[in-house]
Amino acid sequence: MYRRPDANIVAWNSALLYDMIATQPVIYERPRLKSSTTLMIGDKDVTAIGSNSAPSNVSAKLRHYPELGGTAAAAILNAKLAEFPNEQHTPQLQYLEVFHKAFLGTHLNAHSLQ
Repeated sequence: MYRRPDANIVAWNSALLYDMIATQPVIYERPRLKSSTTLMIGDKDVTAIGSNSAPSNVSAKLRHYPELGGTAAAAILNAKLAEFPNEQHTPQLQYLEVFHKAFLGTHLNAHSLQ
């Protein structure tokens, strides 16, 4: 996606995303989402931005994606959760076909896709 002709759009969207992660406590905004939302989570993801500087009591609560995914989906009206049980941070890059099936709504339960 970074080698395509529209790579500058991908880079811009990535910059906007990282700005939001670093500067906005969006967790409190989840109940305000009104559109259909699908959260797609790799259960083996260990990414936790800022965890290296988080207090130990906060750091201990990070990286539990199967639990955190369900909690996040429950906080968003009409949210669906697609879990990728054997995937890490980027199932959209690692297993594109499986990701696309879930993304396009063929199946929102990634367990049935593997």
